[in-house]
Amino acid sequence: MPARLARRGLSVVAVQGASPSPSKPAKDPAELKSDLLKGCKTVMMELQGLDFPKSDVKGYFQFISKAPQGLAKDFDLGRARAAMEQVLAGQEEAVTDLEGLKAASLVLSDVWRWRRRGGGMDDESDRPNYAIALEELQAVAPEDIDRITSSLLDSLPISEQDKRDMSGSVQQAAMAGINGAVWGSMVACFIFLIFFNFARG
Repeated sequence: MPARLARRGLSVVAVQGASPSPSKPAKDPAELKSDLLKGCKTVMMELQGLDFPKSDVKGYFQFISKAPQGLAKDFDLGRARAAMEQVLAGQEEAVTDLEGLKAASLVLSDVWRWRRRGGGMDDESDRPNYAIALEELQAVAPEDIDRITSSLLDSLPISEQDKRDMSGSVQQAAMAGINGAVWGSMVACFIFLIFFNFARG
């Protein structure tokens, strides 16, 4: 009996005296950046296969106004937008804002989950995929976009063909207006488009 108790005592002492497992060291910034870039590229490849190419990714990031799940609501989404623009432009070495890159990764994952669930797949309109994603994920009403686009185009002193040619650019400006852009900036944009149209002609 004493021997067994002794053995038990030794066992208890051994357990009590065991040192805690070392905590996992933080990732090196360069390694973290590499992992985030790899993740963004992987998700964009998946989206490409789901008929959501880089042009749609760019359009979506241009007008996001609501943070996805996992990101603080007050996070500056302009940082995610800037990081993604660098990635899409092939300027990965220029990316220095790792928090912005992480936010961009979360935004991409949000779009990927939506698309994997069939988001926008049954839409038969001629709207770009990013506009449909903005409607469903960012609550941008399509009728608001169409209404603003139509009224602004009707006010321009250009031909119907020119209006059709410019509709995409004006729709983007309309989305920017809906997401909080100043109307004065939109008017300046339209003036520029008019001059651009005349110069082209």
